[in-house]
Amino acid sequence: MNNKNFLFLLASLLSITVIAGCKGEKASAAEKVKDSVASSSVVSDSVVVEKDVPLVVDSIGKSYSTNKGIVDLAYFFPKSGPQPLVDSIRAYLSSEMRKVTDFIVYDGVRAQSYKNLADGNGMINYYAKIAYTNVKLSFEELEDSNLSWTPAFSRYVMKENETNRYVSYTSSVYIYSGGAHGMSGTYGVTFDKKTGAMLRNILKVKNVKELQPILRAGVESYFRSCEEDNGTHNVSSRVKEDMEGLFLEKGIIPLPKDEVYLSPKGVVFVYGQYEIGPYAIGMPTFTVPYSKIEKFLSPEAQRLAGIK
Repeated sequence: MNNKNFLFLLASLLSITVIAGCKGEKASAAEKVKDSVASSSVVSDSVVVEKDVPLVVDSIGKSYSTNKGIVDLAYFFPKSGPQPLVDSIRAYLSSEMRKVTDFIVYDGVRAQSYKNLADGNGMINYYAKIAYTNVKLSFEELEDSNLSWTPAFSRYVMKENETNRYVSYTSSVYIYSGGAHGMSGTYGVTFDKKTGAMLRNILKVKNVKELQPILRAGVESYFRSCEEDNGTHNVSSRVKEDMEGLFLEKGIIPLPKDEVYLSPKGVVFVYGQYEIGPYAIGMPTFTVPYSKIEKFLSPEAQRLAGIK
């Protein structure tokens, strides 16, 4: 490969959490946007605020697919809404798409940030073209030109929830660089709808032991749902086995490596592949109702969730 590097940064990806359920299925950018139109989002009525201005988004995708590489990008791009929020999310989308060029690097060259943040089509085309070019050139430099696999990379940044106080997005990644299977990851972020600020440190927990009953119940609910979906007969027994097979230090379930995020039903927790268990368990994901986790939320999170 000489001095030209084909870098699919799997180690970094392991720290990203995933929302793909038990199956971990991957959809293409075309599937992500095929039924979408430029329209206002449905706003949850969980919080009542007068004169709410909805976030209007457009679904945009760009894909390249050849025998030398696959790049698949898509996002929900803000067209209008509270201006601080629109500006913040557009900047976030650019940052997320630029990460594609950090995962896929050819000859040490990384992309510059796209300048016109108001141009959703231009932005995604810019990053997709660079990513595909890097994949293609790197593939051509591989010593074995008769590889039976095709390198693939996808990133989807989608709006998940909107209330009168916040908007949440999830960023999902899939990468394949040979082997038995690819790696996937998803993490969520929450934006203050009025200021556009990204909410950080949603949980205020001094010791993770305080959250063990909540985390254990959440992971168990994830396993139970998986086993029921799979048609397992003795669900309780299988859930117990699943829990016993977790990779835990001193029996303590850690917080997810990536930030939790807000939803109308509660706080969403997501654990990545291999984060707390083997690949076979998928990506444990569950939502904790606000009534059960309220006292562990930061004041700002409580305010945005409408419980303070």
